[in-house]
Amino acid sequence: MASVDYPSLRLPVGLGMKLEIAGDEKRYNCQLIGHIQGRSVLVTTPVVGDGRHLLVRKEQPVILRFFANKNACAFRTQVQHLCSIPTAYLHLTWPNRVEAGEIRKAERVLANVQVSVVNQSQPGQERAFGAIVDLSTTGARLETLQPCGETGDTLLLTGKVTVGHVTRVITIESRIRAELDKFELSNSMAAYGIEFNFVSDMDFLALQAFVNAQIARGADR
Repeated sequence: MASVDYPSLRLPVGLGMKLEIAGDEKRYNCQLIGHIQGRSVLVTTPVVGDGRHLLVRKEQPVILRFFANKNACAFRTQVQHLCSIPTAYLHLTWPNRVEAGEIRKAERVLANVQVSVVNQSQPGQERAFGAIVDLSTTGARLETLQPCGETGDTLLLTGKVTVGHVTRVITIESRIRAELDKFELSNSMAAYGIEFNFVSDMDFLALQAFVNAQIARGADR
């Protein structure tokens, strides 16, 4: 387990996190709002099952857990200040260091990301439409409304991912690794296992943030 500086992680606003109250094994979902350099980390106040905000007190010790750059991260902190306007959020004391452990296998999550598909290996083929239903940062399961390629073909996928209040259109160049015969979606006519060949740096960050957010919500495979 390595120890890193919090700023070096360059965490995106809207990143899904888990807040754990010291002494309580239960973890509560929250989102990163931002930070004040050297002073505090701002996260949304978790909402419990009946729609109420989690009750916490000033100076209460907590642990914040999250995923970043293929690492499972955590740091101990305490509630510095509670805010209710314009929404409920917490100031947590600035972490001296963050513990980070590498995730050896790319995490796969359930998803339903609508995409358009262009087969670059068969230029004459019409654009297809479908959805990514199982996703990691290295590959995915793609289901389409009509067949769109064969094993080895290169596909260009375009779709939107949303993390918190931020939506980004991403484009991924991928290769069909396998044609699948079982479907997750009722209207699918074809399914493929695909491997990502090229993702731009900005699109990869958006993809990583989306995967992390799904893991935090418990949508991992």
